[in-house]
Amino acid sequence: MAEGGLTEDQERDFTQAFNDHDKNRTGFLSPFELSVLMRSLGHPLTDEDMRNITADNDRCITLSDFLNIMAKREQDIALQDKLMEAFMVFDRDRSGFINVGTREDRWRSDFYTQMTSLGPAPFTEKEFDEFMAEYLSSEPVASRGGTGSAAEDGAVDYRELIKLMLKK
Repeated sequence: MAEGGLTEDQERDFTQAFNDHDKNRTGFLSPFELSVLMRSLGHPLTDEDMRNITADNDRCITLSDFLNIMAKREQDIALQDKLMEAFMVFDRDRSGFINVGTREDRWRSDFYTQMTSLGPAPFTEKEFDEFMAEYLSSEPVASRGGTGSAAEDGAVDYRELIKLMLKK
């Protein structure tokens, strides 16, 4: 791994891509050029991303800034992949949903049982409720087709839950 969490190949590829988009050879990219580059690499930037990047970098993005952005993106992807693997253990039918139980029957949920009994510091029931609260407040999710909610049936779209977890 190179400095910043990128492999040497990734750093070389990203450096080449940066230089290809730096048409004037100034060593800087404008926010627009960065946006085009990120889209071409499969990492489109949101408006919020652009505001954060330009606020931090005085409206010019250096190669170092870009490599830091890409290292963070690559780390986020690796974490997302690990979380997907972990949640898939509880998705036995590969529906994209896991059962977290409702308040009345959560003891039947393997996910709830594991979260409140395993590891060096398992969740209390209150901590589990707090962990799930943001997801439950953002319901309904598009994958449900606008019907039902996790609070009603205990089924959670773990892809949506991962998105919320990674926003933090």
